[in-house]
Amino acid sequence: MRSTFSTRLGAIAAAAGSAIGLGNIWRFPYMTGENGGAAFLLIYLGAVLCLGIPLMIAEFMIGRTAHADVAGSFRKLLPGSRWYWVGAVSVFVAIVILGFYSVISGWTLEYTWRALTNDFQTSVASAQLVTPDAQASQVLTMDFNAFATSQLPPILWASLFIAINAFILLGGVQKGIERASNILMPILLLLLAMLCVNSLTLPGAAGGLRFLFEPDFSKVTGQTVLAACGQAFFSMSVGMGCLIIYGSYMDDNTKIGKTALSVAGLDTMIAILAGITIFPACYSYNITPNAGPSLIFITLPSVFVAMPGGYFWALLFFILVALAALTSTMSLLEAEVTFFDETIGMTRRRAIMVSALITWVFCVVSSLSLGVWNDYKIAGLNFFYFCDFITSNIFMPLGAAAISLFVGWKLDRQIVRDAITNRKEDSGWYLMPLIWALRVFCPAVIFLVFLKGLGLI
Repeated sequence: MRSTFSTRLGAIAAAAGSAIGLGNIWRFPYMTGENGGAAFLLIYLGAVLCLGIPLMIAEFMIGRTAHADVAGSFRKLLPGSRWYWVGAVSVFVAIVILGFYSVISGWTLEYTWRALTNDFQTSVASAQLVTPDAQASQVLTMDFNAFATSQLPPILWASLFIAINAFILLGGVQKGIERASNILMPILLLLLAMLCVNSLTLPGAAGGLRFLFEPDFSKVTGQTVLAACGQAFFSMSVGMGCLIIYGSYMDDNTKIGKTALSVAGLDTMIAILAGITIFPACYSYNITPNAGPSLIFITLPSVFVAMPGGYFWALLFFILVALAALTSTMSLLEAEVTFFDETIGMTRRRAIMVSALITWVFCVVSSLSLGVWNDYKIAGLNFFYFCDFITSNIFMPLGAAAISLFVGWKLDRQIVRDAITNRKEDSGWYLMPLIWALRVFCPAVIFLVFLKGLGLI
């Protein structure tokens, strides 16, 4: 018999863990910073409601109805059709994403270790800077670049991260994924709450809060709207099949609409709390809030160097980031494992070992492409950035659009109705708006995000 989550809370914790990752702690703050702050946040909230939640419900619906792996779910719901390939491609996307995402996750472990050993302060002090507060980021930039482009250390940290994921998955659904999620999610929330409180007590914190919560709509353009939609799409982990897998572990009594709403609410709350943590700190230390992807590994460490009690807050922050990365990578690896287990026919233990090995190979190539293999390009990009580009800008939007169209147009309407109403136990009042969103609105918005990702608009 196929395993299921033992409680609704466990299902929410696991699905929220899949959605909550570096997209919330890292990408959301710098995207908000680059796109004007509060106005971007409001558009993002609308995108979560109108785009993210319908797509999440669709993935949960496919998984819970079929109770199979991603590829097997499409084959089971529409036998003999080519929609099976949507699931198969989703597994490939999960493999590629996890390959380069594990490299970044390894960085979070390295920086947790650096915070523990007080390396940020030591590096800045040893450089004997004339104005440490102003020049610290230069030293930390050189430190980060030296580490990221080195050969062995990033691979070792990423290998450890993959091993931790594999160890958790060996426990199965209830004793592995669910138990880990039930432990990690409260810790993540507690750490983030502590960091928020500290940021709010900093001098100048009010400027950061105004940036985050007082909208200036004069800065809003069409690109801002598409960026917010893209962030909602990325942050909620739709289009990769991970939520189909976790949906397949939900029992038939789980109310997928309420579950999706709970997960989306928790995911959004984490993103906003990350903004409350980061923007007041940036304003307190005169750092522009649009620092971009370097925000976590360069900008914030320079803030911690200057901050009272910076050692403690740096350590908490990087533990938080590492935990957020772990909760999301578990679902990506599980998508691989269930495919090899249920479609290929391996035992679960062997499927975990094979999935971890494939991920590790992608991870090694991705890491080395930032350093010694950087001269080898694909379409002008090294392997790391090429994988990031094709998954974020091509495969994830196409996968989400395919899932939206599948549920909106191809899946038997009675199956959709039964899934939404729990076989007439609920009213299913949102059935028609959901169908309209999946048939028309979501594919149209995803198409625009897809064009933006390719630089065509």
